Amino acid sequence: MAGYAGDVWYPQPAPADHPWRTMPHHGMTPHISGSSLSAQARYAAGTREILESWLAGRPIRDEYLIVDGGALAGTGAHSYSVNK
Repeated sequence: MAGYAGDVWYPQPAPADHPWRTMPHHGMTPHISGSSLSAQARYAAGTREILESWLAGRPIRDEYLIVDGGALAGTGAHSYSVNK
């Protein structure tokens, strides 16, 4: 598989050796069930900005990044830690 974009996987959390943790061309999206229409509009605008940046070869803003190149990045690096 070349990539995956989704918001749910099994089991949660995925094990350290789960393929999505290292596969290229991978993006996780928020699970929006039950969110307001205004929140969904913000998600859509952010997703569009991310895709337009990626397609144009521009960096994706740090606040949108959780993982990059297999390591925590951006907001993810400030919000999570890796247990070794």
